[in-house]
Amino acid sequence: MESIIDDNPSIPSPTSLSRSSSISSSLPEEPSKRLPTSPPVSPLFDVRQTPTAGRAVFATRDIPEGSLIWRSNDLSLSVLLREYRREVCGQCFGYDRGRDLDIRDKNVGFVFCSATCQTQWREETGDIGIQAWTAVETLVKKRSKEDNELVETNLLRPTSNEITKAWDSVAVQAGLIRVARGSEATKQHRKALTKATQAPISPDKLSFCLSGILWHYTHPKEWPNILALAADPTPYHSTDDLAAFTRTYLHLLTILPPSLLPYVTAESLFVLSSRDSHNSFGIRSLEDEGSEFFGYGCWPAASYFNHSCAPNVEKGRKGRVWEFRAGKDIEAGEELNITYLSGEERKLSRVKRMERLRANWGFECGCERCEIAS
Repeated sequence: MESIIDDNPSIPSPTSLSRSSSISSSLPEEPSKRLPTSPPVSPLFDVRQTPTAGRAVFATRDIPEGSLIWRSNDLSLSVLLREYRREVCGQCFGYDRGRDLDIRDKNVGFVFCSATCQTQWREETGDIGIQAWTAVETLVKKRSKEDNELVETNLLRPTSNEITKAWDSVAVQAGLIRVARGSEATKQHRKALTKATQAPISPDKLSFCLSGILWHYTHPKEWPNILALAADPTPYHSTDDLAAFTRTYLHLLTILPPSLLPYVTAESLFVLSSRDSHNSFGIRSLEDEGSEFFGYGCWPAASYFNHSCAPNVEKGRKGRVWEFRAGKDIEAGEELNITYLSGEERKLSRVKRMERLRANWGFECGCERCEIAS
């Protein structure tokens, strides 16, 4: 993660990685003193609390058009949708217009665009991570895909109370599975484990949860940067979506290496869903205005920019890194905004943009472009 302006490459990096809200019109969040990390510090911008949009980013100096403002390489959790696993590099997210990539690692379920990417992925994932991905891939290969991973946006989201009840309902079985993984398992414990493995699986949710668990395991000191992100208290799109996550929790308890089990908790998996909900970036093709959607990920250091339908900061992905450049000359004191919409979505009418923003991020935009169109 870096903070840079092109005319001064010696500018130091910010010292922190979090922000409170990616929702332009959200209600103010809980007091920032509860957050475990501080806002980022940069000579280019600072982060301030606002009355209606949580924390927002403001320029502290004039920034010329094209200047590199921020570079974020802290991918903390992600998922490549199963249907693209043969076409998208598991390391750099490279894509060759739908062609299957040559280097396949069947054990872990990823393909790579080069031997360099494969080696880098294995080094960063580590032995425990490779064991974990192998266990998930083995489970998926044994089973057909029972769950429909497509999200229906017109369904009612479970309430906070319903979410609590759903996680509580699997607590006893989870406890039995943990014992079953040990040396003193009884028939009752083994039965709980068998029941979990026979339940319908959700491959993409398995990948999403495992990526976050491994990040927590390998970067424990950076976990507070996830906790500091804006939390969605009702992140599940439907009761079926919630049930798929609770089943995924039990699946992971049954198959992951023992050293990861302390990180596999209902609380940690809920944190991953609640922080990803309003802070994730889509992983798309780099041509055709990102028309191909491969998956999504969370880069905490990049998650504090608020949205505008007429942004003054342009974002672009280079491999696993997001770069943010001034889309025009920016004056000191201006808020720095990106757009949460893809290339094609930017062209939609105000009404259609509002529908997308409301469905995906839970807010209505009040930027200048939207006010003029209203």
